[in-house]
Amino acid sequence: MKHIIIPILLGIALLSCKQQEINIIPAPIQMIQEQGTFKLSKSTKIIVDKSDSAAIKVAKYFQEMLKVKGIELELSDVVNSSATSRYIYFTMTGVRDSLGSEGYELSVSRNGIIIRANSGSGYFYAIQTLRQLMPVDFENADSKYSKISIPNVRIVDKPKFAWRGLNLDCCRHFMTKDFVKRYIDLLAYHKMNILHWHLTEDQGWRIEIKKYPKLTEIGAWRQLTDGTNYGGYYTQDDIREVVAYAAERYVNVVPEIEMPGHSVAALAAYPQFSCTGKPLKVETSWGVFKDIYCAGNDSTYMFLQDVLTEVVDLFPFPYIHIGGDEAPKYRWENCPKCQHQLKKQKLHDYEQLQRYFISRIAEFLETKERKIIGWDEILDGGRPHNATVQAWRGIDRAEASVAVGASVIVSPTSHCYFDYPVEVTNLQKVYSFNPIPDGVAAEQQELIIGGECNMWSERAPQETVDSKLFPRILAISEVLWTSPVERNYEQFLKRVRTHYGRLTSLGVNYGFEQSAVTINSQLSEDFKSITVSIERGQENLEIYYTTDGTEPTTKSTKYTKPFSVTKSTSINAAAFIGDSRVGEVFSRELVLSKSTGKSIELGFTPAQKYMGGGLQALADGRKGTGSYNDGIWQAVQGSDMTAVLDLGETQAVKSVSVGFFQSNPSWIFVPRQVEFLASTDGNSYNVIATIDSQVKPENEGMFRHDFSADVNGVTCRYIKMVAHSIGNCPDWHPAAGSPSWLFADEIVVE
Repeated sequence: MKHIIIPILLGIALLSCKQQEINIIPAPIQMIQEQGTFKLSKSTKIIVDKSDSAAIKVAKYFQEMLKVKGIELELSDVVNSSATSRYIYFTMTGVRDSLGSEGYELSVSRNGIIIRANSGSGYFYAIQTLRQLMPVDFENADSKYSKISIPNVRIVDKPKFAWRGLNLDCCRHFMTKDFVKRYIDLLAYHKMNILHWHLTEDQGWRIEIKKYPKLTEIGAWRQLTDGTNYGGYYTQDDIREVVAYAAERYVNVVPEIEMPGHSVAALAAYPQFSCTGKPLKVETSWGVFKDIYCAGNDSTYMFLQDVLTEVVDLFPFPYIHIGGDEAPKYRWENCPKCQHQLKKQKLHDYEQLQRYFISRIAEFLETKERKIIGWDEILDGGRPHNATVQAWRGIDRAEASVAVGASVIVSPTSHCYFDYPVEVTNLQKVYSFNPIPDGVAAEQQELIIGGECNMWSERAPQETVDSKLFPRILAISEVLWTSPVERNYEQFLKRVRTHYGRLTSLGVNYGFEQSAVTINSQLSEDFKSITVSIERGQENLEIYYTTDGTEPTTKSTKYTKPFSVTKSTSINAAAFIGDSRVGEVFSRELVLSKSTGKSIELGFTPAQKYMGGGLQALADGRKGTGSYNDGIWQAVQGSDMTAVLDLGETQAVKSVSVGFFQSNPSWIFVPRQVEFLASTDGNSYNVIATIDSQVKPENEGMFRHDFSADVNGVTCRYIKMVAHSIGNCPDWHPAAGSPSWLFADEIVVE
């Protein structure tokens, strides 16, 4: 028989033949497409061994799915010549042990379909693949069929990672029960098996706890500026319904009950479990807040144990996520009870007190046959008792977790935070993610159990979640199903673009693969000009731009090829379909000055997440935008910033300036003072300007501020910039006592 072999380790190629193209996401590890099709119709029988309860369960799920489409199939356990003339056969006979519990074999031929697996999840994933072999509009709710043609194919498939998840934050913005169930279906369709359900936060407590009714009576609601209450919660019956619905689709639900931080909503309901005992309100803004559970009060632990006792009864999966992230120690440091606990437990600092807190909870949950997961901050005071770590602050946190023998779920902000705009984390970047850090030895790699994408909802109410998650979640599904060497982005992108038809049928309002507009710049070798190139995010877009500060329209200059600028220039660009603009105006302020491109030596180590494009970021000719995670800003936490520019030769300087960012909810403040110093030899420096900040730390909003000074033609070769941080977040700040951030963009010397 003629067939087309899809090579192992290369994903699925798009096939140009008369029969239906095959575009499966995530890609199977091996597929052979053969000529011809199987015709599924009402005469087809589903055959299942009556002793195979897992197969019967999945077969009935598939039977019901087809019934809705107008094709009713008989379910039988009889295998004979008449029954098998047209058949779909579920069997464990002849299954390879290497497929594990989630792998499967799927064989489609002219006479029938054979599905082999070792368990129900393997059968289930075979059915999800089978769905993607059907016509694109099969998923449309209104589609009806008398028969369906399925291409003949042989597939052998299994996942790389056991943990393939989505963290869905239903706290900052409440999401309905039906919406959550819809996402369980979408996860299952793409062979993801974990719903990490974020249920408690500073801005809302979303799970009914019968022993503590105020958690939902008070904690589930926050007051908006217009005086209305916003929020909601899930009853225990809602929770049971969602968990059961997920189990039918082989999705495990992991609840997250935050502690000790991100707990203001709970403390608004029961302030006696805080350090101060003073009344609090459910938070209405985003950020990190200093009021957390009191670690020195035994009643706090009893409260949390009562809560978790009810949680455990609702969630049968053996993991409970306890958060553990972003917990400022300001209240603990000023709380007599916490100070006493520190001494009583013979601990050295308040990070170790957090370890004690979380270990105490972990040991309690062990009595309930549950294990804890915590964000990577739980390692700061030493690994809590038998904790699994979710690494989010960087891939290095996964390495640190493995080093102490902890199992790790890898979900760094760099690749897995889908609340970040696509301008920051596009589809290709997500697809490049490798959950296994380079520094992890082969014998330790089994500690990397998988990963998650995170859908935090500070700026993503329910109606925007689709466009944030899709198509990027398709990349995560394939990253976690396949191995890095088995992935090919160009092939994946072709499959994604075909897959959009299925997403449309499923009612998914997907977003962009990348920014609608991307403005790139490249300094010339002599640093006297900058070449600008503009990329469009989709083929059907046209880009128009201006260089005079005005907003582009279709009457502005149409971008067709790269162009050069020889002086400081503000570029505004926008994408259009016809006369209609798509998305926002994208801006880039480029600077050409005496400092542009010149050698720079940093007296600080930039944060890995905010390198600004590299060690030359403060002299690369780009000023930062109104977003601190635009990839241009360079940042440091908890220290001053010092940088020395070498202008190459001694020369007269008229002015100096540097830009800083402020967003105080994110702990980012402009410096309290900036000094500029000059030198002719790089050893002896004189102060040429001292600029005190005119921006108050309390000032709200997200904005950049320039520290500029005329220096009256001072002669020098070296310019040193020293930015003095305000130190820790001020006492009035929700994260009081935590180290603040400095974000700088460009040092400009004229």
